[in-house]
Order: sequence, then C-alpha cells, then structure tokens
Amino acid sequence: MAQPHDNRKLRVGVIGGGFGRNHLLAYQATGGVEVAAFCQRTRASAEKLAGEFHIPQLFTDYRELLALKDLDAVSIAAPPYLHHPIVMEAFARGLHVLCEKPLALNRREAETMVLRAEETKRVHMTAFNFRFIPAMTRMKELLEEGYVGDRIYHVDGVWFSERRADLNASLGWRYKKELAAVGALGDVGVHLIDLIRWLVGDFRKVCAHAATFTKERSLPDGSGKGSVTVEDACVFIAELAGEVQTAIQVSGVARGGVYQGIRIFGNKGALRLEIDRRDPDWLAGRLLGAQGSSTLQPLPIPERLTQGLNRLSPERTTGEFIFANLTRRFVEAIRTGRQAVPSFHDGLEAQKVIDAILKSAEEEQWVKVV
Repeated sequence: MAQPHDNRKLRVGVIGGGFGRNHLLAYQATGGVEVAAFCQRTRASAEKLAGEFHIPQLFTDYRELLALKDLDAVSIAAPPYLHHPIVMEAFARGLHVLCEKPLALNRREAETMVLRAEETKRVHMTAFNFRFIPAMTRMKELLEEGYVGDRIYHVDGVWFSERRADLNASLGWRYKKELAAVGALGDVGVHLIDLIRWLVGDFRKVCAHAATFTKERSLPDGSGKGSVTVEDACVFIAELAGEVQTAIQVSGVARGGVYQGIRIFGNKGALRLEIDRRDPDWLAGRLLGAQGSSTLQPLPIPERLTQGLNRLSPERTTGEFIFANLTRRFVEAIRTGRQAVPSFHDGLEAQKVIDAILKSAEEEQWVKVV
C-alpha cells in the first residue's frame, strides 16, 4: 500500500463499465496514477474499454481483480447491490475505495461500510462529483462568505432527467428494488440530497410522496413483462438543521427537462443555481444572486474554478474535469494519509435521508432522519 510521500505511480482497479467510463477518463487526467486493471461483466464490452484506455489486465469477475497483489485502490461503478460486498472485500485486502452513489442499498449496509473503512484506516470516498460543478463550488463559497446573510430561511431544489421516460426500455437493474434500492432517487436525487446537505446543513425530518408511472417493462430476454419496483419520481418537503424549510422534486420522466436547480433564500439575500443540459456550456453551470431588495442578477464564476474545462468536448469533460476533481483528491489522500471528502460518511448521511424518504412515502407521514 502507498505510504505518505510515496511518489511512485498508484495502481488502481476500476469495476464497472457504465459510468465507469468517467472513472477511467478521470484517472487518465490525474497525475501519478495508472489504471492497472478493469472489470466488467460482459467480456466483449470489457475488452473494448480496456483497449481504448490501454488497460493491461481485464476481468469479468470483480473478485479476481481484487485478488491482484499490487493494487493500491479500487473504483466501484457497479450497480448498488454490489457496492457492499465489493467494498467489504476491498477493505479486507487493504485497498483504498472510491465508490459510486448511492453508497449502499440501505442505511444498515452503509453503516457497516463506514465502520470497516475506519477499522482498516483506508481512504474512502463517495462519488458526489456534482459538488465540483464550478457554479456549485462558487455557490458554496458565497454562502460561507455570508452572501445570503447569517440565517437561511428556505431552500428548494429540482433535478429532472428523462432516462425513465423511455417506455421501450427493458426491465434492467435500475428498475428493481433488490438491485437498485431506489429509482429516480438513486439516479439523481441522492446528488441533490448531498448538495443541499453540503451547502446548507443536515436533514432533520422529511415528508414524501413517490410515484411509479410505468409499472411494467419488458424483460431483457423478450419472454414477457415484469414489475417495476422502484419510483419514477419523488417529491418531498424537509426541515434542515436551523429550522430551514426545504422542498425538493426529482424525476426520471421529465421529457425535454434535463435540468437541475437550487435556490437558497436567507435574511439578507438569495442565490440561484441552474444547470441546463441543453446548454452547450452546462458543465460550468449558471449562478444568479441578489442582496437586499435588488433583483437576481448573473454572478461571475471565477476563472480559477473553470481552468481546464474543455467546453468543446462535453462528453469527455464530465470525466476529465468534473470527476477528475474526485480522483485527484482520492490520490492525494492516499499519498498523504489524510481522509478525503466527500467520504463514506457523506454517503451514509445521504443514505439516511433516502431511507427516511422511502419510509415517509410508504407511511404517508413525517419521518425523522436519525
């Protein structure tokens, strides 16, 4: 394992080839690290990505990758039901871990992952990469500088996507509770939960309503149809620490509405963040602000926050710029021996909120986040 001030290249394995591509792009853009091994369930797909990124070793079973003797760390981009077993085995083998969101299927799993991370003293990170959108980072800075005042009254957030609007999409893992735990909340809602907690404060209680609009989908082998057991959309209100009122809506069926937004209102001003994926420059985000009785006006994003942002290749920039902010922190933490953020603790806190939301929607009442 790497020690503080060890300057050799760190050797990382990546598990999962869907969003795992962004992990590969991020490591490619991170100094002092190499992807030594890659795992994807389908061998043809694994060979294609391994060839594109010149990865010397490839596997279709994650256990074989974890058994390699010369790895320092692993990135996990597999479906949520695999996070817990992969993480636990990785820590048992002394590896540092960067894991996709949501961290686990439920709070209980996430708690055991955090406990094992602390016991083994390995670096652990949850892939909350949207913290590194330049406008988001600037919003955090302005809040800490007191732009909206010393008390926040209201927060609202929306995250619209259209992945689940495709009625022809087959019943893959994303539509099964036992494999994904949640639907739109896991796809996008967990990001919004983390961002609001990071920007404003911890969730205290929630009251939610969830809906599944397409209740059956075709089985992948074409043999019939199966039930969708996770939500397509969810709306909830919440109270944050400091009695901050919050309203959040997430949807996976918002055709033409691939959009994220956060508004924060304080006793001296307001901030509004917008990310519209139809905008070619969406990766930078857009920030507006108002103080006193003034109206909202666009706020500049400092160049230091956008340095290295390749606006000409957005399909690569998610990995090479936004996600690389995670991998750079991950590598630095391994080298220095200091824990990085967002950590598994952040993943656990988001998991607590998701579990409370699911319970609230089922019981149709307020539920405390504990």
